[in-house]
Amino acid sequence: MTDPTNWPDPNRPGVPMYPERDGWHVMEGRAAGQTALTHWNGREWGGGEQVRALNTSPEWYRYVGPVLTPTQINEMLAAERERCVKVTTEVSDTYYAHREEAESDDERIYADERMCAAQECAEAIRNLGDAP
Repeated sequence: MTDPTNWPDPNRPGVPMYPERDGWHVMEGRAAGQTALTHWNGREWGGGEQVRALNTSPEWYRYVGPVLTPTQINEMLAAERERCVKVTTEVSDTYYAHREEAESDDERIYADERMCAAQECAEAIRNLGDAP
């Protein structure tokens, strides 16, 4: 269960994760076994007791999170992989610059090895999307 103060924007209580998207979200009641699905239309919550309680009495219902489709999950994972690839590419570029400034063969070899390793990491991360 997510603490109500741990929402994406604590300055906007009652607003879900990914407020720009329409979709279903899970609410959990304080009493055991109380779980509710409620719909956010991109601007406001659909009607329902749990939504009114969430907005007026957060001690009764707590926001758990969005219900994500497999496509949304895959898109999020692909975006995260691309952020990781960007970082490893930046590491490779840094070692390329070190290689260009190297004053000895040992320094060039050192930079080459690290540059290649970072490139291999970037490729391996990209290929994670191809895994079954």
